Amino acid sequence: MNICILYYDGFCEFELVLSALQFKDNHFTAALENRVYESEEKQKFLPDKTIDELNPDEIDLFIITGGDPEYLYENDKLKAFVNELDKRNKYIAGICGGTFLMASYGVLKGKKCTGASSGLKEDGDYIGLFKESVITNEDVVVDGNTITSTGQGFIEFAVELGKVMGVYKDDKEATDDYNWFKNIK
Repeated sequence: MNICILYYDGFCEFELVLSALQFKDNHFTAALENRVYESEEKQKFLPDKTIDELNPDEIDLFIITGGDPEYLYENDKLKAFVNELDKRNKYIAGICGGTFLMASYGVLKGKKCTGASSGLKEDGDYIGLFKESVITNEDVVVDGNTITSTGQGFIEFAVELGKVMGVYKDDKEATDDYNWFKNIK
């Protein structure tokens, strides 16, 4: 299992921490350039690889973190890579603003999805990105090879990614993990 997490300047670190924990032995990070990236929380991160070094066949799940990736909407290199993953039916997951990048690249066309901090709003400035998507009110949505989540659903997102990638031996183990994260006894 190979899980790749995308870094970009301004990505939202807290939305990704539990997902990274789910795959701590099976994930690596990537970005457009080999340099330090600063998260929304002002933490600094150095990716393991660049997009140019990645082989789409060697990625099972590509996670696009939340934050504000608007400056990447027109990035041809990243768009081509994400679309190649989609063409090969690889899992592509986005949380919060990461779903905006997925929508801008056409990955969510005709698919059910969610996103933004607490859900996609019909009157949001960004809603045009989702004009060909089916917007739901759920915290996490799996539709084929795409997984989308609201930012506030970061725990649910991590658990759902774990389910999709076979981290849990059964539903009870997934529920136990969710309850532990949520401090439900």
